[in-house]
Amino acid sequence: MIKFIKYSFLLLSIALIGCKDMLDIKPVHSMTPKSLEDFEAVLLGGYPRSDFFIKTEMLTDNVYVNFNAEVQPSQEVERWFTFSSSLIAPGTQSDPYWGQMYKSIYYANSVLDNLKGMSIKPEQKALFEQVQGEAYALRAYSYFYLINFYADVYSPANLGLPGVPMPLTAEDVNVNAGNNVRTPIGDVWNQIVKDIELATGLLTGKKVTDRYRFSYNTLQLFRARVDLMMGNYESAITYAGSVISNYPLADLSGIEKRITENGFKSALAYNFGFVDTQLNKELMFFVGGRANMNPYYYSTGSVKPTEQLLSLSTRYGNVSDYRQLVFDHFEDNATQVIKMGKTVYKMYASQDLYCYYVGFKASEAYLIRAEAQARLNKSDLALNDINSILKSRMRKDFVKTLKVSDFADNTAVLDRVLEERRLELAFDAGFRFMDLRRLGKPKIEHVFKDARVYTLEKNDPRYLMQIPPSESENSTGMPLNPR
Repeated sequence: MIKFIKYSFLLLSIALIGCKDMLDIKPVHSMTPKSLEDFEAVLLGGYPRSDFFIKTEMLTDNVYVNFNAEVQPSQEVERWFTFSSSLIAPGTQSDPYWGQMYKSIYYANSVLDNLKGMSIKPEQKALFEQVQGEAYALRAYSYFYLINFYADVYSPANLGLPGVPMPLTAEDVNVNAGNNVRTPIGDVWNQIVKDIELATGLLTGKKVTDRYRFSYNTLQLFRARVDLMMGNYESAITYAGSVISNYPLADLSGIEKRITENGFKSALAYNFGFVDTQLNKELMFFVGGRANMNPYYYSTGSVKPTEQLLSLSTRYGNVSDYRQLVFDHFEDNATQVIKMGKTVYKMYASQDLYCYYVGFKASEAYLIRAEAQARLNKSDLALNDINSILKSRMRKDFVKTLKVSDFADNTAVLDRVLEERRLELAFDAGFRFMDLRRLGKPKIEHVFKDARVYTLEKNDPRYLMQIPPSESENSTGMPLNPR
């Protein structure tokens, strides 16, 4: 699929951080995995360990650039923030986002290929099914990001349009590395659903406590996410409900002690981010990341959340919503305010630590169900889920309960649901970019150097990231995305 993958699978020296006994597979034909435990190690090495979505936030209305910051925007930031036709550096062949996803697919396919012919003992059945299930889940997860970044949105009119190359075996990658085609959008989405179903069946009853690996509950949320984007609202409600029954929203009032002791400004600090509060209990799956890979870091970065996000967290009054702590610096020193900008981002703590981004969290299930209910004109049920989130996120003396009578019609209720989704899932899992795409690809304007305005027009073709040269130049018949 990608040139480096063609030559590097049997160099699988990728290991889980801190795991000394991870399988180290040497060059081709020197050593190959044989046991079920070997293939489990190979699979774990295929989980994404680098950023593959966080920069997409720069293509959205969730960020702005503060030119008074201590650290000025890099050329890479400029490409993303100004909606460049190509998001990779001039002369560069490979796209790290594309590459990470296809690397994960290659690992998953390699494991699946080898497990098909493997004989196992009865006592190995549970591990066999778990590894196989995770491999299907990893493949589905990778194709989910590829189809949402590099192809048009899912809709009845788009099902036959070019999607992304979709190898389902590792052999296919090696044989056809120079002659790939873009599988139609509809076929890719159908394969994602099929893989999730296979993974779910295999992981049913398996207890997976490691939040860096797919589990049955994570797959329920993944399926709800996919169904929402495909417009399968009844199904989305069912799968989201399964997650909700197992993952109640956290009581965040425990942070009141930190507020009392440190004040609002320092309640979240260098070594304590919002994910370190009781919110941690809602986090179902961490993914990707490495040190110094949070480009929205709260003290010195130039790319920051917009004031709109802060306003959404204060819509019912100042310091009424705990999420304000994520976006408000509560700074009164004028010089420091200028340097920090209008907002901060304190979801994560120190940049000195490895940063693993939120991949799945329980509140997404409530938001999925709320949106699906609203799209089915069930405003009261939609608001019930939004009220659950507000009860969890708001301070005790400020909790707001929304009623259908507060809104002009169901469309207004849906708008309120989408606003809550924007605030709650900001900077998580690449949602904002995917949501803007599926919600009509609205016009977005960014102000950059010398106050120049860069515009992503409504339905702009740049809402599709470009197929990288490493792929298109080796598959000459592959259509590029329009520009």
